[in-house]
Amino acid sequence: MLDWVESLRSLFTNEIDCYKRLLELEGKKRAAIHSADGKSLESHVKESYHIMVEASELERIRMKAIEDVYEKEKFTKDESSITLTNFLNQMDRDSNFKLKTFALELKKVVADLKDAIITNDKLLKTRKEFLQTTVDSLQELSREKVYTSHKQPTRRGQGQKGAIILNATA
Repeated sequence: MLDWVESLRSLFTNEIDCYKRLLELEGKKRAAIHSADGKSLESHVKESYHIMVEASELERIRMKAIEDVYEKEKFTKDESSITLTNFLNQMDRDSNFKLKTFALELKKVVADLKDAIITNDKLLKTRKEFLQTTVDSLQELSREKVYTSHKQPTRRGQGQKGAIILNATA
């Protein structure tokens, strides 16, 4: 039995490391969003995509290993799909103790990653709305008519420009 516990422990460790790399990239994305560095953001998005594919594959392998343990150890399946919690509850005390900390750490890292992704999504939406408001204001100002006297166009002076007040902290 010890062999599958160690195998699962190794799979958990690899998966946790993968999600931690994703979490680190989300921090880099946030910094790129704050600094309006589109090139860095694009690079981080591409890199995170590849790591997400890797994480997905690791999760698939882990779930396959858990299914194999169900069959090998003759655990009973309560539901059609196997959950990590149900799996841990069916183990003997020693095996559960060895894997529970990894399972909890995995859940914590995934929850932190989810929060970071939601935060970055909100930041991107706010940045997009801010830029759209700026563009709309500039377009509106560019449509203002410049009045001329005696059929000669007058140059718009500093006093004639419309004021645009933007909230730069948004």
